[in-house]
Amino acid sequence: MPVIFALIVVGALLLWLLVPGRRAPASPDDSIEPVDIEELEAAERDVRDLGVEQRPEDGFEGDDWGPGAAKH
Repeated sequence: MPVIFALIVVGALLLWLLVPGRRAPASPDDSIEPVDIEELEAAERDVRDLGVEQRPEDGFEGDDWGPGAAKH
């Protein structure tokens, strides 16, 4: 009897996971923001301009950002 109950529970779980159910429609706020090509290219140039000998612990111009960062 417990084996049959376990099989029913596992079957129900598999059905719940595999059968596409009703999904809530995406709201306009959930839209994916388009890629800012100019910003991406500027970041890639910054990385390319770093020398091969650059070590992360040395820091570089623009690496100090975020909350609590000193204003330049």
